[in-house]
Amino acid sequence: MSREDELAIVRDQVSIVAEQVARLMDVIRIRSNRGWDVQPYEEQLEQLETMMWKLHRRQGRLKAGTSAAA
Repeated sequence: MSREDELAIVRDQVSIVAEQVARLMDVIRIRSNRGWDVQPYEEQLEQLETMMWKLHRRQGRLKAGTSAAA
C-alpha cells in the first residue's frame, strides 16, 4: 500500500471519528440540558478525542513522508 493510499485511509478515519465526536457532543448537550447523567458519554468523548489526536499525528507523519518523497 502506498503512502498516498494510507493517507487517504487515515483521512477517512479522521472524518468518521470527527462525525462521531460531533454526534456525541450533541447527545451530551441534550442530556445535560435535561439534567441527565452525562458521565459515560463524556468518557466516550475523551476516548474519541484521544483517537482523533492519534490519527492526526499519523496523518502528519504520512504527509511529511509524502512531501519528503516528492
